[in-house]
Amino acid sequence: MSGRQNEQASNRAKELELKLSELKFEFEEVKAQLHEEQEQRLFYQRIADFTFSWELWFHPNGKINYCSPSCHDLTGYTANQVMLAPSVSELIVYNPDREKFDTFISGALDQMFVKPSLEFRILTRTRQMRWCSINVRGVYSRQGRYLGIRASVHDTTKLKRALGHINNLSEGREIESRNKQRLKSELEMKERDLITFLLQLSQKNELIATVTRQLKRLKEEAPNQKSERMQQLLKLLDKAAVTTIDWEMVESQLEKLHPGYMDRLLQKHPRISSNDKKLCACLRLGLSSKEIAGLKNQSPQSVEVARVRLRRKLKVSHEERLANYLSEI
Repeated sequence: MSGRQNEQASNRAKELELKLSELKFEFEEVKAQLHEEQEQRLFYQRIADFTFSWELWFHPNGKINYCSPSCHDLTGYTANQVMLAPSVSELIVYNPDREKFDTFISGALDQMFVKPSLEFRILTRTRQMRWCSINVRGVYSRQGRYLGIRASVHDTTKLKRALGHINNLSEGREIESRNKQRLKSELEMKERDLITFLLQLSQKNELIATVTRQLKRLKEEAPNQKSERMQQLLKLLDKAAVTTIDWEMVESQLEKLHPGYMDRLLQKHPRISSNDKKLCACLRLGLSSKEIAGLKNQSPQSVEVARVRLRRKLKVSHEERLANYLSEI
């Protein structure tokens, strides 16, 4: 190898060493930034998890990085439901206030703080209206890198009522009252329709089961010439056999009537089985053991045994009605 080639190789090696050194420096810098951001996130979470107000951390792109558990007390939604929602404003913000809320958050994320606070209204998961105030502040790393905004939401409903502000909004209260009454009437109608449907289905299944049992007994006692006719009747009954319940539909309707009921039930009793959930749904709708037996194609005695087992699992005392306990969850 000539001297010129040696010199070129040496220069190339130095260039590579310099590039490697730069890459190592960049890697260590990024690693330190990520470590610092993780420490800040954990520190923020440790504090925010135990605050009474609802704490949020928005990424600069608008995504929610953190939502404190106290959001459930204010909105009825869990932290995961808020974080997974496509838009927090569409999920909870009262429609007339939605545009100003989105504009406020967008301006805050763009670091255009005209006013760092905003009053707005929300509709909780149970469709109750509440007044809230939100205060925001930028979040930065130690190196000054912009990490988004921290938002703190407070329920100001009681304060507004105490100051008489809400009382002055008589028209708004009247509209809200009418909406509540309309929603209540719609829910009651849907509940009556669902229970009527389930009762009719239970009665039909019970009738089919009764007729089938009687025909089978008659077949054993009847003369041979009637056997063929009874066999045809039995086949017809088999075709119109017990209708299978779509339990997902029942749970879906129960969720519309009593929002969050199954979530609260499983949160309080996470170890109950799928059959226990079905039984709880029926009892929450006020069905009797006989009616539940018709739906599940069981005997009333089997349902009573299941109720006793469920009572033990839920640790409900004998002095309290199981249906009453389930209705209060």
